[in-house]
Amino acid sequence: MTKTQTKKSTIRALGEINLWVKDYSNTPRFYENVLGLRPVFKNEKHVFLKAAEGYGGHPQTVGLFNSGYNEKGPPDVERTTLYHLAFIIDPKDFEKEKTRLEDQGIKVNVELHREAHWRSMYFLDPEGNQLEFVAYDKKLR
Repeated sequence: MTKTQTKKSTIRALGEINLWVKDYSNTPRFYENVLGLRPVFKNEKHVFLKAAEGYGGHPQTVGLFNSGYNEKGPPDVERTTLYHLAFIIDPKDFEKEKTRLEDQGIKVNVELHREAHWRSMYFLDPEGNQLEFVAYDKKLR
């Protein structure tokens, strides 16, 4: 294999996205109550919330880690390269989900990504992380 050739990945699914959280009493509730994710495992240090089926017995999860329990000292939560987390929803649920979020006092920003045929709505979790609900819409041009 030359330097320019790439080996096919053996990745089968996204396993987890993990975030440090400052407000561990409130943020997991947001992910459970607003996003509808259900805990796979939870204790005072972290919670893993199932987003979707995964692969080989490991569900796709969002992990929320209590920043007060970082054994290496407090994380640098002011510096990150995270842009946003996106969750796929059905196009028929787009308006219903937008209304549901707004009814809870959550500010929602809708964007249409016509080149990819995606309808997106962006909003913030209690920690200030940007989240996205995205729906593929083949009619969007």
